[in-house]
Amino acid sequence: MRMWKSIRLFYFVPIFICVLIVIVGNGNVELFPFQQTSKAADLESKETSIIQKLHSHQPVTIVAYGDSITWGYERDATSGKIKQVKNPYPKVLEKELRKKFGYRQIKVINNGHPGWTSIQAIENVKKEVLRYKPDLVILMFGINDARGHNKYSPNALPVPVDHYRENNHQLLQMMKEKGIEVVLISATTVTSKKNNANKTQVHYTNAIQFLAQEENVHYVNGTEIPIKGNLSDGIHFKADHYRLIAEKLMVDVFD
Repeated sequence: MRMWKSIRLFYFVPIFICVLIVIVGNGNVELFPFQQTSKAADLESKETSIIQKLHSHQPVTIVAYGDSITWGYERDATSGKIKQVKNPYPKVLEKELRKKFGYRQIKVINNGHPGWTSIQAIENVKKEVLRYKPDLVILMFGINDARGHNKYSPNALPVPVDHYRENNHQLLQMMKEKGIEVVLISATTVTSKKNNANKTQVHYTNAIQFLAQEENVHYVNGTEIPIKGNLSDGIHFKADHYRLIAEKLMVDVFD
């Protein structure tokens, strides 16, 4: 009897091993039902959700949250007064999205504020973003962080890069908690030499790029938007050239 049990065990073990080898060799994921999805797959899912809404003609709300570049800053050459251009990039983006997807229930809210840094972005995010319950936020701060601002940055000095990164990280976490998708745009290129911003801007750009990679959110490189002949003062675009930001978004995010 004991010998019979030994014989059965002798045959059963190799058969069991062979079955495992075949299953593993075929790569059946059913062996690991608890396996988590990869970061790449998770990112793809998040990136396509607003696209799915657009393709199915669902109402979509987008908040463009940023500084004077988002707002559409222009200084009148005669009076010197600051005014908003007729077609800031959020307005152009709304028109282009409605045209591309063929319906009007697409709203792009322009919540750009001249002079704001990532500090003000954190302080005002509930009022400026979360209350709208948007599907997507396009987040673009950095120029005033790099240059410093007489009114909005401490002692009119640049916001340290690590502080800038942490502020953007907090913004992302707040939006993720609400299930809001985010596109991070690094600031557009400046030629202004205030506080060496034209040289140090690259560090702020890198901070945003690495943060986007770590947090699995869509990144758009604002420094790829051409500035030659397009800037009015070394920082802001000429009135008709803010559309370049919308065009970049249409290609990188909504194409």
